[in-house]
Amino acid sequence: MESNKDRTLYGNDGRLLLKCPNVKLYRIKEGCERVDERAFVGCDRLQSLYVPYTFSDEAFEMLMNSDVTGNEISNICHWDRPYVEEVFDVNEYWYDEADTNIDECGVMYANEDRRLITATKPEMIGKEYVVPDGVLTICDGAFMRCDDYVVLSVPRSIKVIGDYIFGENGGRIEMRD
Repeated sequence: MESNKDRTLYGNDGRLLLKCPNVKLYRIKEGCERVDERAFVGCDRLQSLYVPYTFSDEAFEMLMNSDVTGNEISNICHWDRPYVEEVFDVNEYWYDEADTNIDECGVMYANEDRRLITATKPEMIGKEYVVPDGVLTICDGAFMRCDDYVVLSVPRSIKVIGDYIFGENGGRIEMRD
């Protein structure tokens, strides 16, 4: 059952965040321009907050002086353009661990297996890995811990490949039909 503590509440026009949910990562919706001074009361799980580009510098400064700074938030990011969808954001390391999947080679996926996060057991990758059909994103440093030169066979569904995905011995990406 969802409690009031876990719900988001915006003003009628969507420009004012009245209540932030008690989650690890929250993206204030685009179009929102400011935050109520008590919006973060009870948000003890909040670790990362994305602030939309629709916030002015003054509104962002007011946010930084609100109750949000009393939480244990390690990342507050004021975007200067519209949000990138989470599935395509190669720098996004936040995901719900309950919604991840680890395949037989120890590669972790999130967002319904559309986002390849990392090789959790690089020794199981070997010299070649086949990225499954339907994957849209390979995140930054996904195979960084692999000691071998890795050949990745990726599907045509791939839209974004992050930076520095291979370890020090490098690798190669091969598109397949």
